[in-house]
Amino acid sequence: MQKVIKAIIFDLDGVIIDSNPEIEKFWHRWAKKTKRQLTRQNITEHIHGRKGVETLAALFNDIDDKTKEAIIKDAVEFDSQMNPEPIKGIYHFIQTLLQLKIPVGLVTSSHEKRALLMLQKQNLHNSFEAHVTAEEVTNGKPHPEPYLTIAKKLNQHPAYCLVFEDAISGVLSAKAAGMEVIGVNTEEAAQSLLNYGAACIISSFEELRVEQNILLGKNGISYTLQAP
Repeated sequence: MQKVIKAIIFDLDGVIIDSNPEIEKFWHRWAKKTKRQLTRQNITEHIHGRKGVETLAALFNDIDDKTKEAIIKDAVEFDSQMNPEPIKGIYHFIQTLLQLKIPVGLVTSSHEKRALLMLQKQNLHNSFEAHVTAEEVTNGKPHPEPYLTIAKKLNQHPAYCLVFEDAISGVLSAKAAGMEVIGVNTEEAAQSLLNYGAACIISSFEELRVEQNILLGKNGISYTLQAP
């Protein structure tokens, strides 16, 4: 029997928008300025899917407060100028869900102002029934709180929610909340997403299709979409 899905939830960076390469460049630039090196593991564990303050605490904790303030100020300017491309197929996929009256939610480690700015740049700011941003939770990803919070906002049991995530911390968060997860990733971390519980990996939403109310993915993955 196919698993029934009554709500679909998206992460923002690396799932809706192709922003991860620019985000990595930002942190590499500050690593160079503060005379440190960032490894791929640093990026995977402490940058993607994490709040900026968590990245600072994990990778830049030894720098002085003035430099930390400069990084935060630079991040605000960086976000205002960034205009990332959408992940391929995201517009069509979200519109298909809305036509089927499937609730769509957003969970991001970004602050609300940045999240709304990025969605406005993609003309997707009116597409989500609910969202959860960094300000709304005490515990960020990989803790389940962000995804449990969006489930309450959408009035859905976590078992009926399908999440699209590109980061290990996000997959862990959604799985701990009791949700189904599909990974969105084209990098070497893709296998790690599978190892941590993603049902399959897609590189874009063009790899999915909806036939009537059935969502079909890779490796025989399929879900029944059921409007509440």
